Amino acid sequence: MSMMPNNHSNRKEYPSGASLFLRLAQSASIEEVVEDLAEVMAEKGIHLHSVIVKRGRLEREFKPPNAGAVAGRITEVAAGVEGGQTHLVVRFYEPADGAVVYELEIAAHLAAYRIAVLAGGDGGDFQEESEVERRSVVIDGLIGESELIREVKENIAIAASLDLSVLIIGEPGTGKELVARGIHKASRRANKPFVDVNCAELNPDLIQSKLFGHEKGAFMESRARRIGCLEQANGGTLFLDEIDDLPRQSQAMLLRVLQERKLWRVGGAEAINVDTRLIAATTYDLCREVDEGRFRRDLYDRLCGYPIRTPPLREHPTDIPILIRHYFPFVEFQEGALELLCRYGWPGNARELISTVERLAVKAGSGRVITIYHARRELDAERKPALTPGAGGRFPALRDGETLMEYIYRMVLAVYEQERAHLESHSAVAHRLGMRRKTLYDWLEWAREQVTK
Repeated sequence: MSMMPNNHSNRKEYPSGASLFLRLAQSASIEEVVEDLAEVMAEKGIHLHSVIVKRGRLEREFKPPNAGAVAGRITEVAAGVEGGQTHLVVRFYEPADGAVVYELEIAAHLAAYRIAVLAGGDGGDFQEESEVERRSVVIDGLIGESELIREVKENIAIAASLDLSVLIIGEPGTGKELVARGIHKASRRANKPFVDVNCAELNPDLIQSKLFGHEKGAFMESRARRIGCLEQANGGTLFLDEIDDLPRQSQAMLLRVLQERKLWRVGGAEAINVDTRLIAATTYDLCREVDEGRFRRDLYDRLCGYPIRTPPLREHPTDIPILIRHYFPFVEFQEGALELLCRYGWPGNARELISTVERLAVKAGSGRVITIYHARRELDAERKPALTPGAGGRFPALRDGETLMEYIYRMVLAVYEQERAHLESHSAVAHRLGMRRKTLYDWLEWAREQVTK
């Protein structure tokens, strides 16, 4: 077995904030794989004792630094490359929280893929770093050259090779669906269906039928069998956007499908085998949702097979000119106008940037030159709240016979409509206003009922 020498002096420096799983997938030697695996799991509260690497008939044990510094009961998990020669036995000190062992299993499989590449190349679908970089540049729609965007692209290529569940976390407008589609297109499932569902847009009474399907007669008006999204995506990928809006009963049913690879249609008694890869996305901190009892811990652990964060535009402003040039190649800017756009915070992220420049391009007319005046005026309108003093220095006047509460209801709707026009997304408006999507829906329904009385 050809083991690579220890190269600690030449160890790769990773960018600040790089994903620990990304570091593991880019380890430069087998010894580094073990060290990075130890670092990944220490973050989760698990301390490694040793890693036994088996390749064919050969076997070798590796121990991370300070392996004997922890006392306790030692247990182990096995991991390997499907259809390949490389297998690991990871021995570790049993943690108090048994739930994190599932994350160790995920990291161990990723380590096995990386060792297979380093030790001779039976790494299945996993490719060398040059191939990862080559594949990452063709991800549709994910535009940018910053370190943060390159890291997202690398994460897409790694996640595509692992066939684990993926959780994408990011603000509205940061390209979570683009990431999901990129993973699907780069995976072995690329020629199978990609089915996308926005959980926030589903009727809570019909969500189980939408996801799991139903049999004829399962409930009133169900005159025919319906195939659910999980079954439609069999062999391919199901993307559940805004997963935090999934009701708890449906969370339990989804967890069962992920654990057993089987589903039961509503009203059905027959188990249906499914091979569907799940990618979920959320705007919110699901750890907090778990702590506050709105999201199941066991489902969260299952979803976090490979987490990916999509950064807000304000964290990589150097990509703003690249995005603009990509979507608007014929638009020109007066000196200083583009700088104004680059300094703006873009709370709606790339979606807001694109819609704003589109309006600016229309206003520029045939000259196609966006001036500082136009850019500043448009950004001022973006910042301008709905309840601004009018020309007379007052808020909008009360209508004849309108009460104070009726006025407030009307202003709630005005704020929403203005923000929706700019951000083009209910989720983005809720995020800007600092409330959950469902809470905002309730407010709007309440206000509309009062205004129409």
